[in-house]
Amino acid sequence: MDSILCLTDYHLNSAQPFLYGLHLTRHLHNDLYIAHIKDGADFKVQEDEGDLAEIEDKEQVEELQKLRQFIQSNIAPTDQKLPIRGVIAGGSLWESIETLTEQYDADLIIMGMRNRMGLAGRIFGGLSARMINYSEAPVLMTPPGTQFTPISNVVYATDFDVANLASIEKMVAWCQALNAHLYLVHVNDDPAEKAWAKQQMEKIMRAVEEDNEDRQVSFSILEGEDIMDHLERYMQEVKADLIALTANRKGFWDRIFRSGLAHEIIQEVNIPVLIFKS
Repeated sequence: MDSILCLTDYHLNSAQPFLYGLHLTRHLHNDLYIAHIKDGADFKVQEDEGDLAEIEDKEQVEELQKLRQFIQSNIAPTDQKLPIRGVIAGGSLWESIETLTEQYDADLIIMGMRNRMGLAGRIFGGLSARMINYSEAPVLMTPPGTQFTPISNVVYATDFDVANLASIEKMVAWCQALNAHLYLVHVNDDPAEKAWAKQQMEKIMRAVEEDNEDRQVSFSILEGEDIMDHLERYMQEVKADLIALTANRKGFWDRIFRSGLAHEIIQEVNIPVLIFKS
């Protein structure tokens, strides 16, 4: 990973996405861009390059000062030497996100969510929906109430779609850098597909084991009709710090979100959600 774009709006929960960005940067050795977008403001992207006296636009100077204060109030002395850059942008929120993602070639976007909703609402509501549909980069979202915890246990929920393979490869590499354990899990809600699910998981096992001898990866298939209940209990069992999935139009996750089963997950789940796009 070369570049992470972390979005902040200075909301009460804004420190949490930044702390996850710092954590990843320590281990993945990427550049970390902390960006604030002032919706409707009439100025272009401006990076904090040190001397604010050289910037003529007073509004830009004020926004960069706010961003500096935010960064300094949330960063530990030991992280001062990390490659962190502050960036501001004005105009349309979505257009600015697109511009920043392209300009800094972001490999990951981190953002917080203000509203406490079910998992489906968190992932597919409002700006989140647009990020999933149109962002080329994976998106890491921190729900309200999240308190930063170092990432040690990651659950990746797979529906065996072909798009999952690339996502799993990234997760294996990231987890190795983080020294985290990766739990690959599939919830099979159709007894007729039990043998097929086992066959698909074995294919993934062989692919992962072939390319990663020193892996920390577990493989599980859970059986039952209540997908979200099984997944929730599994996350609690392995003490997951993060849940990851690949959003696609068909299959496992599509059934969950369309049926509303996601609303059954308890409202107090406070771990980040990492979404890859198929």
